[in-house]
Amino acid sequence: MKSKRFFWVFLALLLVSSMVLGACGGKETEEPVVVEEEPTFLACQVTDMGGIDDQSFNQTAWKGIEDAIDAFGIEGKYLESQQQTDYEANINAFVEEGCDLIISVGFLMAEATGAAAEAYPDQKFAGVDIAGMDYPNFYGSDFAVNQASFLAGYMAAELSETGIVATFGGIQFPAVTWFMDGFVLGVEYYNEVKGTDVQALGWDPITQTGLFVGNFDSTDDGRTMGESLIDEGADIIMPVAGPVGAGTLTAIEDAGTGYLIGVDSDWSLTHTPAERILVSVMKNMDVYVKDTIEMTLNDEFAGGNFLGTLENGGVGLAYGGVDVPADLMAEIEDIKAGIIAGTIATLPVVEEAPADALGTETNPLIMAVVPSGETETVITGFEEITDAVLAATGLYIEPFVATEYAGVIEAMCSDPPKAHVASLATFSYLIASERGCAEVALVSTRYGSPYYNGQIFTKVDSGIETIADLEGKTFCRPDPLSTSGWVAPSIALRAAGLDPDTAFANVVDAGSHDASVAGVYNGDCDAGSSYVDARTNLEEDYPDVMDVIKVIEISPDIPNDGVQFVTGFDPVLKGQIVAALLALAETEEGADMLSVAYSWNALMEVDDTFYDPFRQYLDAAGVVLGE
Repeated sequence: MKSKRFFWVFLALLLVSSMVLGACGGKETEEPVVVEEEPTFLACQVTDMGGIDDQSFNQTAWKGIEDAIDAFGIEGKYLESQQQTDYEANINAFVEEGCDLIISVGFLMAEATGAAAEAYPDQKFAGVDIAGMDYPNFYGSDFAVNQASFLAGYMAAELSETGIVATFGGIQFPAVTWFMDGFVLGVEYYNEVKGTDVQALGWDPITQTGLFVGNFDSTDDGRTMGESLIDEGADIIMPVAGPVGAGTLTAIEDAGTGYLIGVDSDWSLTHTPAERILVSVMKNMDVYVKDTIEMTLNDEFAGGNFLGTLENGGVGLAYGGVDVPADLMAEIEDIKAGIIAGTIATLPVVEEAPADALGTETNPLIMAVVPSGETETVITGFEEITDAVLAATGLYIEPFVATEYAGVIEAMCSDPPKAHVASLATFSYLIASERGCAEVALVSTRYGSPYYNGQIFTKVDSGIETIADLEGKTFCRPDPLSTSGWVAPSIALRAAGLDPDTAFANVVDAGSHDASVAGVYNGDCDAGSSYVDARTNLEEDYPDVMDVIKVIEISPDIPNDGVQFVTGFDPVLKGQIVAALLALAETEEGADMLSVAYSWNALMEVDDTFYDPFRQYLDAAGVVLGE
């Protein structure tokens, strides 16, 4: 509830005790007058990870509240989010406290803020870097930072002594990549105007692929990335990763050469040495926050979105501790005028695809999957993912559910391909890659690891204790091309002196890992195989499965499944899909989708060399791909 302040105003002072006693005619004492003070307006900020003093966007947004405190006499509070799970709890805490305006800071808070705006329609919300949500009680913001970073890219290209500049991000989502888009396009514009060939490392605006450290708080990651880019020849670097960039500044200082371009706020005022800060790309979030508070105070709050631009001062440049030549600054002003006039593009221009182009509604991309668990659940999960990719990229993707990996391989290897994207298990991907049909782009992580294991199991009372005891038994496997469910177990069988093709009385293709476990539990097979630990998926139907089924063998590490594209796939479309999936994985809602579809916790970019150690394992075991 809002706090109330009360004070007493006495209109008559008791000057003498005789007046109290009524000595002068017995007048009654007047009652004191209670005057209720207007409640103080309370503005509340929920920070993103990095803290209120991150010397970046959290701190800049908080400055807006501090400016409002000085200008309007309001109160301000903040709660710091240490992890994404804090977002909802912090927002709800401020709802309970009765804040007049709750300000969420950061794109990652969009889901939690939207849910709160819907749940509490009488509560007013604002969001820094959160836009596009249609709630009457939410006023969001976007910032055309690409306009300002374009100017910074042009400046960097002019002042670079090596002819190589660079950028990298924290996590890949639009509020980050817009900085990177503008920076690289600014370099390219410089090359076009000057006839030069300055290189920009770390980001491709067309394919939307580049360098990211995966967080916004590790200065060690920023230093490592900075050192790597310096080693590649970059002498001006723009980190778009909040406090991570401080580590990059340290790397530049240690190198004794080069400059850093700050983002969000004026880094020359908050970081040292200032003489290594060339310029800062300003996202004037403090102005948006203060203006939104004033709007709310004046009962002028309305749902919608603010877009900060060069024209309205929402974005801009703050020059650092470096003397920039006057003629270059004049060029920057001319380019700024061109951007405002709309004659200079600061975002990549992608030509509209023909109506029948791949990825359109009439000609959708086909993504092939093989369920590892309940088919309907997997289909539902993948349909949600493809809907999210459509919303992010405009690309239509139609899921194709195959009953076995061999069917997916043939779909990708056909001419023309019948599947453009797939989620193949490791061994199946290696076969498709060997045939020249598939190229990996992403690998999944589960429980923090991009690797998993296979297992062989049997009933506790089966009398089977070792692999040698499996001879002559009935065996359940998920799929003949399943890496954890058959390839790795086959290698273990051969190592124990058993031929997987002849050792069993019968081999049953169960169709999925869950079905393989169920087959053994129900007595259809004496033993079986799956990934570790598929047993847990059956605990709802078979509460005692962990007690009834025991594991007798676990395989070495196997690379996780992931996302592959047919060889020769359009790199622009590939980049858009990869970027959309990576961004999706960083949101709580997206992570839930990935978990439902395939028990993925996250995604990471890899190339084919990621699988080389497993190839060596197969070679040592005498396994020939394709046989």
